Amino acid sequence: MSDWRSHDISARHRVASSDTPGLDLVLRHRGEDGPPVLFVHGATFSGRLFDIPHPGLNWLQVAADAGFSAYAIDIRGYGLSKPDTFPEGRPYATGDEAIADIGDAVDWIAARHGGAQVALVGWSWGTLTTSRYVAGVGAGKISALALYAPIYAEVNEDWIAVMADPSDPSRHRDFGPYRRVDLADTRARWDAQLPQGADWRDETVLQAMVAASIADDGGASDHFRVPNGTFLDLWECFNARPIHDPGAVTCPTLLIRGAQDPTSTRHDTLALFDRLGAADRSYVEIAGGTHFLNAEARAPALFDAVNAFLRRTHGK
Repeated sequence: MSDWRSHDISARHRVASSDTPGLDLVLRHRGEDGPPVLFVHGATFSGRLFDIPHPGLNWLQVAADAGFSAYAIDIRGYGLSKPDTFPEGRPYATGDEAIADIGDAVDWIAARHGGAQVALVGWSWGTLTTSRYVAGVGAGKISALALYAPIYAEVNEDWIAVMADPSDPSRHRDFGPYRRVDLADTRARWDAQLPQGADWRDETVLQAMVAASIADDGGASDHFRVPNGTFLDLWECFNARPIHDPGAVTCPTLLIRGAQDPTSTRHDTLALFDRLGAADRSYVEIAGGTHFLNAEARAPALFDAVNAFLRRTHGK
């Protein structure tokens, strides 16, 4: 495996949390000039998803090369935004807490760029937190919203099985503050989405994603810690109970997904598309990609589509 550390060159900024004294949120950054774009991760990987230390698949660098100032946040508890200790007795980093973190990052970035509006790119659970932010306190601060692998409200039996209480499947289990994820977990989840014989993933990319995530978490073991607050949102959504009103999202919006994605389905995404309040909205589906499309062979098609959308809606 190539040395991923030689590609781990993004700048990092610390932003103080406005609601949790002593907590610093880390922003990964590439590209000083150009309109600012903030990438918001999902339930498992931190901002590392957009900052993979691998040539050609670092989305922050691709965005910077396209003329944007590209940032990726590590929501509290993820990646480099770790508290001194995880609070006990409840899932950490809930949707409301993530929205507060997004707000802090947007305000910091906007101030750094002379009061400019910010564009948002959310992935998976991050499509829920960014949408809720844009529909609420972030209205007026965001020029455009790209939702990659969006989730809305559709029964997903596979995810329900992961989250349900074995003794009462109508309820979710006791999640605890965080869980542990390792290379085997990530490989199994990704492999389950790949068609038989599909050569969509480079092994060095998988290794770099996991090794860098472990290093971000201190590197003292073979796993990295991931907060469980996301499950409170996903339990509702995957039981077809919406947690936000898409009609309140009125800025230009792009929905984009890989055709092989079992988490962000075509039916659910189009239901979201029909309910959005944005007059300027579009849907793009890319063949030959899973939920991890941005780390696969068809990633350039994703990058090109999002860059084109941002140039049109968020250019200078």
